[in-house]
Amino acid sequence: MLRFVGLTTDSTLRQRFTAADGGKTAYYQLRWLGNGGERGPWSDVASATVAA
Repeated sequence: MLRFVGLTTDSTLRQRFTAADGGKTAYYQLRWLGNGGERGPWSDVASATVAA
């Protein structure tokens, strides 16, 4: 289950991690929301290793 992280209006979102998270894998899934509330399809899940 993915946890909601936040919304952005400029395609940039910074996720903060603690030192204890180093070496863990973070998973992300994104989608566009239109001005009128229309929702685009979900992206494929992307993953990255959190830097130590």
